[in-house]
Amino acid sequence: IGHIVSASNENAQAMIDAGLMPKMQALLSQDSNEPTLQLVKKEACYVLTNIAGGTDEQTNELLKKGILNRVIELAYSSNRGLRKEAIWVIANVVSSLDEHVISAVESGALEALYNFLSDGDAKNVAFVLQSIENILEVGTETGKTYAQKVVNMDGLEALERLASSQNMTVQQRANEVLKRFFTK
Repeated sequence: IGHIVSASNENAQAMIDAGLMPKMQALLSQDSNEPTLQLVKKEACYVLTNIAGGTDEQTNELLKKGILNRVIELAYSSNRGLRKEAIWVIANVVSSLDEHVISAVESGALEALYNFLSDGDAKNVAFVLQSIENILEVGTETGKTYAQKVVNMDGLEALERLASSQNMTVQQRANEVLKRFFTK
């Protein structure tokens, strides 16, 4: 299914029209740490990543069905692969319309992204920093207090730590977020 939906927005829409979203919700809602199910959930998140990266209407379907709430829960999984795929879904949602970003933040996306900053993989951390920057930008444009939310969850400490990263991309992104949203 992942390859089908990643091929084109039309393929993704055909899968949505065929009833994919309730099936994804049911699959992700199964409560088990059994390794095979964890792998299946990871692949389901891969499918949802492609849907969230599709059209605005496709991202809206993901939000309307409440699937993002379960994905956010999976972003805290002890299974690193599943956690990473869940973060990619969240990141694609928050790179969309302002209303999608607001909905995602209200569901806990900002906290999940900050939690992932300790991942250790520079590519993932840089990607998450870009997602956080998108959220903060929408907050600034819409008058939401997302920067204060970051302060309240001790997110500044994480940003300051990353601003000294050995990885130049991570360092630059963290410094950019600090400069744009947390200096007067």
